[in-house]
Amino acid sequence: MNAPLRAVRNALFGTLALALASGFALLLGALPYGSAAQPSRDDVVTIHVATNGFHTDILVPSVTAIRDWRPLLEASPITRAASDAPMIAFGWGSQSAYTELGAITDLSPRLLLKAAAFDASVVHVQPVAAVRAGPNLLSLNVTQAGYRALVDHIEQSLQYGPGGSPIVLEGLTHGLGDAFLRGRDRFWLLRSCNVWVGEGLRKAGLPVGLWTPLAQSLMWSLSWKAPVVARP
Repeated sequence: MNAPLRAVRNALFGTLALALASGFALLLGALPYGSAAQPSRDDVVTIHVATNGFHTDILVPSVTAIRDWRPLLEASPITRAASDAPMIAFGWGSQSAYTELGAITDLSPRLLLKAAAFDASVVHVQPVAAVRAGPNLLSLNVTQAGYRALVDHIEQSLQYGPGGSPIVLEGLTHGLGDAFLRGRDRFWLLRSCNVWVGEGLRKAGLPVGLWTPLAQSLMWSLSWKAPVVARP
């Protein structure tokens, strides 16, 4: 086989492999796994999952009997001004991608390689003044025990300094009153930002896809259970 034909064959095989991998990721992420714990009226904590199409965040109440997040917001001079916000959004991911990737079109081979090579992780913190209904937001009810497990998931993703406070990455922000905190684990492609969200929701007792690298499949898996998930 001559070189041009070999190049075409390799390109076709590469495209097919990518399509199969994407389909596999969509399938594993879109089919919810497990049964949901049904909270009673007095046991419920309402959380939210928001997406911009390729990334997801978990939104939780700033203050509950289980966790008061205001001291965490006060750790950064940027989020301190909004420490009385009723909700807080948490995201997790690659430090390089999170701080350099403004839109999916910014994704370059260099950035992809850097993120895939076990990049340092960060936790993104965003005070939320109001939760707005829309197609990119889901509201979910979890039990108090489930919410406690979700809080543990978030806290265990953070690095803490000698005084027990989270480590703030000074000067890193998207300019929206948000801040970045040093993460504990390494990021890589098989454990992406959306996988981290799926892990947290699963620990909270929600049926979520087995592996959720894609935001769309994660949102699909949450939408299957109408009694548990409701759009506000």
